[in-house]
Amino acid sequence: MNVDFDASKLIGKTVKIRGEGEVGVIVSFIMDTSGQIKEVLIEGKQGILEKHPMEMLQIKGDEVFLSSSIEKKLEVLSERLPTTRKKRKVLERLSKEKIVPQAIFESLIKKFDKMLKEMKDTAKSLVEEIEEQAKVKEDQIKTFQMARAFLEIEHAIGTVDEETYKRSIVALLKGMKNAQQRRLELLRIKEKVTQILQEEPEVSPEEKQEEEAPTVEQKGQESQEKESKEEESKAIAVRITQE
Repeated sequence: MNVDFDASKLIGKTVKIRGEGEVGVIVSFIMDTSGQIKEVLIEGKQGILEKHPMEMLQIKGDEVFLSSSIEKKLEVLSERLPTTRKKRKVLERLSKEKIVPQAIFESLIKKFDKMLKEMKDTAKSLVEEIEEQAKVKEDQIKTFQMARAFLEIEHAIGTVDEETYKRSIVALLKGMKNAQQRRLELLRIKEKVTQILQEEPEVSPEEKQEEEAPTVEQKGQESQEKESKEEESKAIAVRITQE
């Protein structure tokens, strides 16, 4: 993809955050000394210019979104945590097959375990951060509902004219809708983080076959059971003959 071409087509586009509405308009992009685009410059509603890392920008069809820090953390966790788990499991298998020396195995397994712990701690902190933000949105919804109740009462008794009422109610309903959407989005992200924490690495066909294969002890036990059944069958046949 031609980054420069795509970036130039985005200048003047409105940028949104899911569940929070519009955040501003793309003014330009910031390059490093090599000419590679690193940041996007957005003019907010109050006319303030803010820069954001390019990786925070998401393009979905004709719409442009700015990822929140929570969404970015989820993206990193979704990529790194399952991959690290798989690598650890592969390392265990290689050690079991004597392909990786014990000293190397012990050194690498400690690194993997440390990485996994750090990522799990990050995931747990992320869940707490999500719950806090979801609570903020819940409080906002209640505030908007209370404000609407006041507006409806004043409009009903005639202290607020029709034009002012309509303008105010539209603003309140828009605020409630955005807060509700963002709260639902946060809860969906929380669910995804929880799933990542609970997921176990997939077992390869070879490992599955190895796990399902009967052990020597099981084979011996099956053989004994088979011989016992054969002897029992012979014994029954002898008694029938004697009769």
